[in-house]
Amino acid sequence: MKLRLALVTVTTLASLAGWAAPALAQHKHGPSAPAAQGAAAELADGEVRRVDAAKGTILLKHGEIRSINMGAMTMAFKLKDPAMAAGLQSGDKVKFAVEQQGETLIVTKIDKVK
Repeated sequence: MKLRLALVTVTTLASLAGWAAPALAQHKHGPSAPAAQGAAAELADGEVRRVDAAKGTILLKHGEIRSINMGAMTMAFKLKDPAMAAGLQSGDKVKFAVEQQGETLIVTKIDKVK
């Protein structure tokens, strides 16, 4: 009787694990929507906090970035081309586009707002 109960329990748990595993495997933290490409990319609003041209990064306080399903926050981004940092300084208001490449978010376009 105990052996039969153990087998039923193991079989039930195995079937539940098989059912739940695909749902759990699809859960992902961070940006989940694919980035918009090229001219179709929606520009997000931001404010430059810091530029590190040597590392090719920029720290932006930004609003929602719909193209990658990201809420407003302050974070560092890699620049597609470090030359994009030329003329940008802390406090500048900008419009920018971001693409996700693997786990890295890359600013592909950035323009100072006048």
